[in-house]
Amino acid sequence: MYPLIRPTAYEPDPAAGHWVEDYQVLTFAERWRTELTELYQAGQPNRDTPAHLPLRQLNALLRAAAPGVVATGRGAASDASVPWVYAREGTPMAVLTPLVTSWAMALRPEPEHDEAMLRVLTSMHDTIPEWTVESVDLTASAVTAGGTARPSPQLYALLPEVVAARLAARPFRSDGVARDVDFRVVVGNQLAELVSWPPFEYERAGRSWFYSAVVTITLRTVPFAPSFRLHLSTGIRRWATGAPVFLPQGRQATLLFKAELPWMQDAAASTPRLIANTMAFSPRLGQVDWHGRASVDLLPELDIVRTYPRAADLREAPVNWIRGQGGIAAGIIHSTAMGTHAVGAGLMPAERARLDAWVEEGLRPMFRPVPALARGFTGNKPALLPRGQTGDALKEIARRQQETRARREALLASLDGQPLDVDIAWQYPETRDGLVNTLRDLLGFPADVVTEGPDQRWQLAELRVHIRTAELGAIGSALEISRREKQSRATALGEAIRARRTAVATRFDQLTGRVGLAIVELAGEGRFNGEPDSDPKFALRLGLADTGRLSQFIQIPDDTEVGINTRAKSAWLDGFRQLGAITIPRHRVGDALPGDLQYLAIWVARRRADGPTRRAGNQLIALRVRPGDAAHPVRGWHDTRKEWVPYPVLLLDLARDADMVAGAIEASADRLDGGAAVGTRPTPSVTAVQCEEIERLVRSVLYQARDRPTLLLANAGNLRRSWPWIGNDSLVRDMLGFSGSDVQRLAAYGPDLRFVLTRDSNGREEVPQWYAPGDDRVGFAAGLWAALGADTDNRVFVSTADSSSSAKAIKRGLLKLGPHPDWPTGPAKTAWNPRYLELTVVGCLSEKALADAGRDDVGPDQPAAWAALAHQLRFHDNYEPLSRPLPLHLAKLAEEYVLPTKSTVPAE
Repeated sequence: MYPLIRPTAYEPDPAAGHWVEDYQVLTFAERWRTELTELYQAGQPNRDTPAHLPLRQLNALLRAAAPGVVATGRGAASDASVPWVYAREGTPMAVLTPLVTSWAMALRPEPEHDEAMLRVLTSMHDTIPEWTVESVDLTASAVTAGGTARPSPQLYALLPEVVAARLAARPFRSDGVARDVDFRVVVGNQLAELVSWPPFEYERAGRSWFYSAVVTITLRTVPFAPSFRLHLSTGIRRWATGAPVFLPQGRQATLLFKAELPWMQDAAASTPRLIANTMAFSPRLGQVDWHGRASVDLLPELDIVRTYPRAADLREAPVNWIRGQGGIAAGIIHSTAMGTHAVGAGLMPAERARLDAWVEEGLRPMFRPVPALARGFTGNKPALLPRGQTGDALKEIARRQQETRARREALLASLDGQPLDVDIAWQYPETRDGLVNTLRDLLGFPADVVTEGPDQRWQLAELRVHIRTAELGAIGSALEISRREKQSRATALGEAIRARRTAVATRFDQLTGRVGLAIVELAGEGRFNGEPDSDPKFALRLGLADTGRLSQFIQIPDDTEVGINTRAKSAWLDGFRQLGAITIPRHRVGDALPGDLQYLAIWVARRRADGPTRRAGNQLIALRVRPGDAAHPVRGWHDTRKEWVPYPVLLLDLARDADMVAGAIEASADRLDGGAAVGTRPTPSVTAVQCEEIERLVRSVLYQARDRPTLLLANAGNLRRSWPWIGNDSLVRDMLGFSGSDVQRLAAYGPDLRFVLTRDSNGREEVPQWYAPGDDRVGFAAGLWAALGADTDNRVFVSTADSSSSAKAIKRGLLKLGPHPDWPTGPAKTAWNPRYLELTVVGCLSEKALADAGRDDVGPDQPAAWAALAHQLRFHDNYEPLSRPLPLHLAKLAEEYVLPTKSTVPAE
């Protein structure tokens, strides 16, 4: 058993003092901003809508083509006082001016704007800003009232770029590996990446497959920690090799360019970089083209020496461009939608540890590794059913019998006297038979209950099951989207969804007084790629909800390599979960927790305007889980009814209220001035009105849970846009805050309320990766962890779980960055890594909290006990270790039924 784990995170080393660098700095002239914004906004449908200059394209161009540029700052286009360009030495204006001019001319290329463009360019040449010298403290940070680091805002974009350039100056060398690995810098939104180039080439199945190592660098803070951190995550980037690259209408692909411009070749201070661009299918051209404001569109105007490929060229011959032609190389980043790839994703811990050592050496002396974490609680898992040793048939049989009894009891509690009402809509007879037989086995019915009829009724003791089977038929076909002239795609899709809902309602009887479950055999998503938005899954879910049925989908055999028994079991278990028939394992934290404890989980379901229904929406989902309740232990808050309703009823109402969800977000947006920035993607940005509504619902739910000890569970990345107070900058121990009111003691919202805030990577490296160091081998370890030497009031813990059953067979010492003895087969392995889940005990009954409340009737809490409870809630008999505690897992899965639509056709 590993005693420690090592996060791949770094903090400023106090022994080194402040890291101060002198840079040549350029600001974006106020006159430039004013005149360019006015020109950019010309011709827009709504001139009153604020326009934000697309400075990201220009910044990418500067990093690629301006010698000496180290980084570019954020916010320079809207604030002339914010540093825009940081350089080791001032880029000559003879180089800088053509770059800015080329970018400016692309803002409004239409002929009718030529005269205005000429005036603006003349004005810009008359007001060229000057380079100034600025000393920048790359470790500048304050501390919030809650004791959390608050780095200088400019560091979030600047420091990752500076660190990436520093690391890219040295190749990565690993024992036993035959070649050095060189990295190039790619800059994203408040992050920087190191991507190895040239890529590794892996021969398999008679063809070449390409991949690179990638190191992602972000700046982050940890609640109540006075020092900020750099998170460095490592992985594999796979490059598309299929010719042509599969890229249907509606999908985009990112590609990275390596192009050394003539004037950059002798610039010693230049950072080796790759330039990111996006391609997509253009309906206007009838082929793939550059998407948005691609910097590669401007490079041919600046570099007349080389011939730059068109997007269509790269799509047709991706391997040729990976290997390079005419001094230019490029790779299209592979996605699963493009098909299979012979190289598996991810790195195993031994190789991660090697890269981590290389990073540590490169960051000295300014940064040091954050301390290793030690085990923070003795109890690791709840009271799960015992597993027998391999070959112990009797114990395995006994365990399965216990599982079956627990499953039946959970179903009886969730059905509350009603039968299990099931419809199986199948396309293949073997799928139908497999589903029926698997249900029989999961519930422990005798073999002779199964008949050949399409309508079957089973009974075992109090559990009754009613099964209807029928072919799926036409309702499983692709949606027919007929788009009229000047009609938006969202409206056309809405009409197709409504038509399919009507067809489903005609096909299935209306259930009244009970909730049913439909298992639908449907073709895989790839079958519907020919026409965007034609996948009928979401329309079927809404239509079945209209008839009182929950829905679970199972793929046809042609679209999966997984056997029917495995797929059927997974479908039924997920169906039972939707019915609320799920056991809550008894915790093993001990007497430190109250016996009548309930769990409260809140999750904001968000749908983007480019989501499955082409409508945006936000919906707060609040679940109350009471393990001891005999009926419906899992309930959700229904704000219209002002009551806790059974989980399956909540899911159906979420789908039935889809029109209300879409209408609410549109109405709230109408109540505010302004709008989305010109040219931005249609995302469900959270307005002030929506924040106010979400916070009102949170307070209302807390009030409804005051009657007994309650553990509130939430996820920081999911909730903080709607409830800003839970951001790290605002958190204070044992306090709770909402917009427009003073921060209050947690006890004001419930005398026995505790609050554990979870945080995962959230796709933004918000938590670090990790590994368990060892003398013999590097590996993984499950448990609850805390900083070495943490005091009894420590509030921040880390939860790690076991590897999945499919990942346990992979050697943890496997290396992919070859050549190496493992290399002939190593790259093909998928390296699944257990998630790092940060658990912050924001509020509990600490000594101070009890004293402030004037209570002496109970003893103080152990924060570690509440973190251990949240950790143990990740484990369950029927599932692989969950990525979040079970109540929060159930709340998140409820968003499957948040599918915003419009009930009426809007005026076009």
